[in-house]
Amino acid sequence: MSRFSTLSSGERKMQAAAICREVHGGANGDTMDLGKKLSTPKDIMLEELSLLSNRGSRLFKMRQRRSEKYTFESIQNKANAILNVMWEVLWLNWGSLVANLH
Repeated sequence: MSRFSTLSSGERKMQAAAICREVHGGANGDTMDLGKKLSTPKDIMLEELSLLSNRGSRLFKMRQRRSEKYTFESIQNKANAILNVMWEVLWLNWGSLVANLH
C-alpha cells in the first residue's frame, strides 16, 4: 500500500469500479460525455512535422531520410541486378554472335 494513500485497498477497488461504471455507462445507460474529438487536417500536421523546432519533427525527418535512402538503394540494386543479368547473357552469347557476323 502506498504511504500517501489514505484509502484501504478495498476502498480503492470500489472507487476504481465506480469510475469504470461511470465511463462505460452506469445502470441507467448514461455514458460520460467526453466531448467532441478534435480532428486536425493532414496539411497542418505535415506542416508541424516540417518544422525543426521540436524533437518529434527532427526524428520524423531523420526517419523519412532513412526510408528514402533505403528505397533509392533498393531501386538502384534492382537496376544493377538487371544490368548484370543482361551482361551475363551477352557474355555467354558473345561467341555465337561473333560467329554469326563472319
